[in-house]
Amino acid sequence: MEERASYAVEVDEVVRWKEGRIQVLLVDSDPIWQQRTAGLINTEPDMNIFHIATDKESAIRASAQLDLDVMILDLILHSSQQDGLHTISEVLKMKSMPIIILTSLYEPEIIVEAVLAGAINYITKINYADVVNAVREAYRGQPSLHADVASIIRNEIGLDKRKELHRMLTPTEKEILQLIGWGYRQPVIRELLGVTANTMKSHVRNIIRKFNACSIHEAAEKAKRRGLYDQHDRIMC
Repeated sequence: MEERASYAVEVDEVVRWKEGRIQVLLVDSDPIWQQRTAGLINTEPDMNIFHIATDKESAIRASAQLDLDVMILDLILHSSQQDGLHTISEVLKMKSMPIIILTSLYEPEIIVEAVLAGAINYITKINYADVVNAVREAYRGQPSLHADVASIIRNEIGLDKRKELHRMLTPTEKEILQLIGWGYRQPVIRELLGVTANTMKSHVRNIIRKFNACSIHEAAEKAKRRGLYDQHDRIMC
């Protein structure tokens, strides 16, 4: 009887200890990093590691069965980065849970792939201590990309936008946008490109439609922001 009472008290203490804390699922197959990350999280007064998973299957199972707030995920699970990426997509199919990547991988392509899969933050293990603030931000619904990867994400997004822009426009339309952006007037552009007034009007209409703009000048500004041209000196003709 005393043993049962003692057990009940211990359970009650655990429940009270966990109340109000952010419940974190750690997914990492490396025992050293399991210990290091768990030690870091568990010393914080407002969070604790609720469960540690070591592979994709156990991470998905834990996400489905346990009452969790945030996941910290290493992309390399038993030497396979694809397992980490698949974990993100499989978990998010079942439930909405903030997933923070904490990994040694730093390739731009992988970073972008993880964010596109649904990870809300990406931190390299060299800066692992920053995961504490990332957990708090994720729990509050106010995540911000870590400085580790923010510039990489911006650069990759910019590159994608430029590629999309070049696929969307014909070579003549690109020239017109650049010249408009640099300050050339349409009569001068017609002479430079050797096109008729009607052809010029047709190009302008197509450009405005493709950019969902109200004018050719607005389209040129949008093209500039997307990286089509970057010359700042306006040539007035």
